[in-house]
Amino acid sequence: MRTRILVGVLVSALLATAGWFFGVRHGDGPLGESALGDELCFPVGTSETATVALTAPLRNGSSGAVRITDVSLIDPSGVEYAGALLLPDAQKNSATSKSGWSFGDGPFDISPDRPRFAVDGDLAAKSPVTWLVIQVRRPDIYAEGHLTGIRIEYYAGLRRYALETGPEHTLRPGRCS
Repeated sequence: MRTRILVGVLVSALLATAGWFFGVRHGDGPLGESALGDELCFPVGTSETATVALTAPLRNGSSGAVRITDVSLIDPSGVEYAGALLLPDAQKNSATSKSGWSFGDGPFDISPDRPRFAVDGDLAAKSPVTWLVIQVRRPDIYAEGHLTGIRIEYYAGLRRYALETGPEHTLRPGRCS
């Protein structure tokens, strides 16, 4: 009886440890610290799409590659996620929040100096500066859109992380005051 209890406790401890190590998100991780709070307002007119960009680049500070598994909007209102790209530092001038989508339909992922898809994209260890841009759609072009920030989920080795970053975006059909 004691042997069964001991085996049960050891198996439970092993499963809990494996679940924690492989399944639980472990905070921000090697891409940096979450930073929500800054606010940005920009006019989008009657454009059906907009480009939402982070104000700081992504940098992989770890000794191994990072694989992005998901990019999503935090608390979206009046906007819908439509895709995300990683841009090399040479294209940082394109990484600004603005009306419309500057990157068309591709081609992407064909060379290191071109935009590439963010989801399932890798950032090499000690990678150069990389910028993230998100395409959003506006179902009602006459309504204001809003999102609190961007959530990036990724793996570094076998560990899973989530980074929440901003700024908070307000997309106005008219002027921002």
